[in-house]
Amino acid sequence: MGDQYKELRKWIQQKQPVKIKTIKGEATFLPVKLYKDVKKLFVYNRDMQLINIALDDVISIQPTRIYGSFDKREQLIHIR
Repeated sequence: MGDQYKELRKWIQQKQPVKIKTIKGEATFLPVKLYKDVKKLFVYNRDMQLINIALDDVISIQPTRIYGSFDKREQLIHIR
């Protein structure tokens, strides 16, 4: 994951959404902060909840495109 740290930092600075595949599954996130020393990545999920992902569980991270808003909370309000 050596070179991927550099790419991940760049994506964080650019506020680039990423698709993260872990041993538990795959989802799209907005990365916020990388703590390389404790091997944690803090991200927002589509409901704008801040969560952390253990880098040891990550299989791959790829930049992705989001059409429309990343924040899906607005859509939930209109459905109710």
